[in-house]
Amino acid sequence: MSGYAPIAVELSRYNQWQNEKLFGVLAALPREELMRDRGMFFGGMAATLDHILMVDTHLFGYIQGVMPPPFDPKRRVETEFENLRAARIGLDARLRLACESAAPGWFDEEIVMPSGRRMPRSFWWSQLFNHATHHRSQVTSELTHMGIDYGNTDLPYNPLTQFPAP
Repeated sequence: MSGYAPIAVELSRYNQWQNEKLFGVLAALPREELMRDRGMFFGGMAATLDHILMVDTHLFGYIQGVMPPPFDPKRRVETEFENLRAARIGLDARLRLACESAAPGWFDEEIVMPSGRRMPRSFWWSQLFNHATHHRSQVTSELTHMGIDYGNTDLPYNPLTQFPAP
């Protein structure tokens, strides 16, 4: 099994934990706060989370060998918060299952981009998780500005970790 596999499993579980936690905090806010343009790159918090969903879906298709449609970073997937949350839960389950059930060597297989550039599948997984973390931090920063303590984001505190505390 690839040396990346345990890391991918851990990152998929971390990704799920942080998304569940963030959507839980945001669900308590009024809809207008979620949708309000805050001057973030994608406008508001819900739009930023939608961007993460869109990119994750795009990259996951690519990772699975499905050529995605042309990339448009501003394309919206879900405009209603509850639909966005449901789509996020579903995608996180698929991402985690893909990491946990990967065959030996799967992460090391190369994916050829339309440009001809070749990169291992693990590279695209790293991009997927890094991109999501980057944009989630923009949302949690907005929560901090609102006086909302988002709480811990450190890997060892993930209740879904494959490395349980003694």
